[in-house]
Amino acid sequence: MSRRTHQKFRLYAILVAISVLAGFINSYLTADPSTPVKFSELAFDSFSWFFGASLYLCFDLFWIPSRYGAVVRRMYFLKVIAVKALVLTSIVVLAGFVSQALFQDTLDFNFLLSSDFHQVVLIVILVATVLLAITQVVRIIGARTLVNFILGRYHQPIHEDTIFMFLDLADSTALTERLGDLGVQTMITQFFFDISEPIVEYEGEIHRYVGDQVVITWPLRKPEDNIRAIECYFAIVQRVEEKSEKYLRQFNTIPRFRVGMHGGPVVISECGDQKQEISYFGDTINTTARIEGHCKTLDCPLLVSSELLQHMQLPPTYIAQSRHSVQLRGREAKTELFTIVLSES
Repeated sequence: MSRRTHQKFRLYAILVAISVLAGFINSYLTADPSTPVKFSELAFDSFSWFFGASLYLCFDLFWIPSRYGAVVRRMYFLKVIAVKALVLTSIVVLAGFVSQALFQDTLDFNFLLSSDFHQVVLIVILVATVLLAITQVVRIIGARTLVNFILGRYHQPIHEDTIFMFLDLADSTALTERLGDLGVQTMITQFFFDISEPIVEYEGEIHRYVGDQVVITWPLRKPEDNIRAIECYFAIVQRVEEKSEKYLRQFNTIPRFRVGMHGGPVVISECGDQKQEISYFGDTINTTARIEGHCKTLDCPLLVSSELLQHMQLPPTYIAQSRHSVQLRGREAKTELFTIVLSES
């Protein structure tokens, strides 16, 4: 189980527990103060919230982010709200019926007409809409970026050690001539959508899209953690291979891409007024861009600097092969470039 999946299960358990507690408190506070609170009523409400939260959180935390939920993720905002509202309402109704069958030994459809039920549905939909809006903001600017904005971490420039991956779609000019501007942009959009899952799975942060290029970052940490950038690259390769038939049917080609990786110190700061973003400055970014540019010169899909490899603990499944020592513009010493290949054993 990956670290991200483990975090999802932990979040799932926490949110389900909070939902059960909310159901218990709601039942206690809305009970008639003139009569003793019955355990059966508390159990009924708590189970309803448990059942409903368990189903919806499975849908929202596991199904939606998976490849099977891609059809929903491609929808525009209002359509997603409508789909989630329908799912939520269905779950609330189902939870009511299941709770009745377990605790009241009867099935009564009258609760569907009660004002309490309508109020619960309205509250649930409003909460889901707010959560969806927050989710969309996170998807646009990234979870780490949002947290750092809120905490003001980069309100003043600071130094951090960061891994950069510059991923550039190859042969974009030829693709534009063959597919046209709209066609190639459709393919780029599809390509970036398909590779988002492995990027997120290996805890990469998408910094920005620039034309047919995407810039991905990781904090430079322990060697065993830094290997995630390499694992992410091979996961992207695998994802494109899995989608190859779809690309051939739709675009008559399979996207090829080049990747340059480097890591080191950068200055990070908030920039802008009307439109703010977190920007990176420093030689590390320029070096990564130039390394990616050498992928075409050396006819190699992946190039990693020797400096970054020194901060990585390569498992036996990966083999580092030296490709060339180059004099990168702006650097006095030569930079040795490596590619990473999978071991045949």
